[in-house]
Amino acid sequence: MISLSQVVISNDCFFTLALKTLMPSKLLNGACLIVDVKSMGRTRVEQCAAHNKKIFAFICSDFDYYALCHLDNVVFIDRKSDINEVLLCLSTNHSHLNYRLKVKLSKNEGYVLSCLQEGLDTREIGERLGVDIKSVYASRLRLMNKMQVGNRIDLYQNIVRQ
Repeated sequence: MISLSQVVISNDCFFTLALKTLMPSKLLNGACLIVDVKSMGRTRVEQCAAHNKKIFAFICSDFDYYALCHLDNVVFIDRKSDINEVLLCLSTNHSHLNYRLKVKLSKNEGYVLSCLQEGLDTREIGERLGVDIKSVYASRLRLMNKMQVGNRIDLYQNIVRQ
């Protein structure tokens, strides 16, 4: 039997304790990992994804989703989900309770967001996408409005939060 600390990856003791109390024992077989993105960061989910295990990632924003949606075998669960929904998702081991996006980005906004996540500046984004800088600024502004961030600094802080 694998210990809970090998299955639940979190720096939040309350998060870990709650899952320990509620989690079905069959999940302690080592076939999956539960990662608290809020306390561990997005990079930790990417590291865990390399182990080819099913990952349940507890996320708290669309920024987390868009930063990690390219990973395989990751089920996204909203940290604010009802306990019964979380238990059902964990015990049935499938993703019918996937994270529900609050904001749907257009294809262009998605491209701009992924370029920003890579650390590209507006000139580099324009060159990569084949558009002028004003179009990049407009897409970034729409992205800020949709994601409800007040300014560019808040946008960049949410994007680079690891």
